Amino acid sequence: MKAIVVEHHGSIEELRFREHTPLPELAPHQIRVQTAYCGLNHLDIWLRKGGTGDKLTLPRIPGSDVVGIVQEVGQGVRKIQVGEAVLLYPGQGCGLCPACIAGRETMCPEFQIRGYHLDGGYAEYVTVEEQCALPIPADQLKLWAGVPVSYVTAWNALVTKGQLKPIDAVVIWGASGGLGYAALSIAQAFGAKVIGIVGSKNKATFLQEQGFTGDIIIRSEDLLEEIKQLTHKRGVDLVLDHVGKQTWNISLKMLTKGGRLAFCGITSGPKVETDLRYIFGKQLSIFGSWMGDHQDFMEVVQFLKQHPQALPYIYKEFPLHDAQEAQATLEQGDHVGKVVLNVSAS
Repeated sequence: MKAIVVEHHGSIEELRFREHTPLPELAPHQIRVQTAYCGLNHLDIWLRKGGTGDKLTLPRIPGSDVVGIVQEVGQGVRKIQVGEAVLLYPGQGCGLCPACIAGRETMCPEFQIRGYHLDGGYAEYVTVEEQCALPIPADQLKLWAGVPVSYVTAWNALVTKGQLKPIDAVVIWGASGGLGYAALSIAQAFGAKVIGIVGSKNKATFLQEQGFTGDIIIRSEDLLEEIKQLTHKRGVDLVLDHVGKQTWNISLKMLTKGGRLAFCGITSGPKVETDLRYIFGKQLSIFGSWMGDHQDFMEVVQFLKQHPQALPYIYKEFPLHDAQEAQATLEQGDHVGKVVLNVSAS
């Protein structure tokens, strides 16, 4: 099969297009999916560059966000049928440990992410366990390709752990990007008072054009004062922060007493110095999310079927053989929404 393979960590040239990558054998409880689209994530860049401290093995096919059509099923498959359009859960636990049995796959000592630890969707076909796939409407496959990592992470952070409620005032950092837009869409569909923070006027305009009706703040030194004005000096109930070093302390300061910080990313760096008085003085709760569990995946897919207006915005699509250009677009950070590979067109 055709695939993009990372054989060595390094620059973007390490994304190698291969015409004849072997197909794995199909086990009894597995399905083979012909990839239609694969959404890009920063995980793809981390895999290619290496040096994250995670246990990564090469060669590896990147791509965690996979949507496609079932082409073949193993003898033990009972529910998924050939010809169905499916979305794939991007994680995999051992299935046997207490965490997996409790439905907390991301807590499994052997938890792995497709396209990072396991071969992913930068390929014509993906072979997975049946339980990883959920049927979806076949008429919007490109939009669904932006769902798995971003929306499952946002759901786990905001809903499962952050206990998002319609009465909450919620701040979303980086609200025009893949994860930020997912969180913004979920929070708005819940009916919460949503404040999106973006880095430029163009990104603010983009959110308005997409129908966002909440408040938008363009990041500046006056950000905390603007939050105070929008909340009548009360502060917000819940913050989704996936930026890290540059935003961590600001997030703590903008929370009201008893507020919740849902944290799931370090794109600006992992180390900060914190005034701990903000945490115990305001009795804050801090939750960390490393993607989300299979239950989060099922819940967010059902939610999006009921609220299709909350599906992601696709900024640009590239054919599989242009994966280098696609990753360059993601890495530059000037895009809004999601970048995807159109694998079926390759």
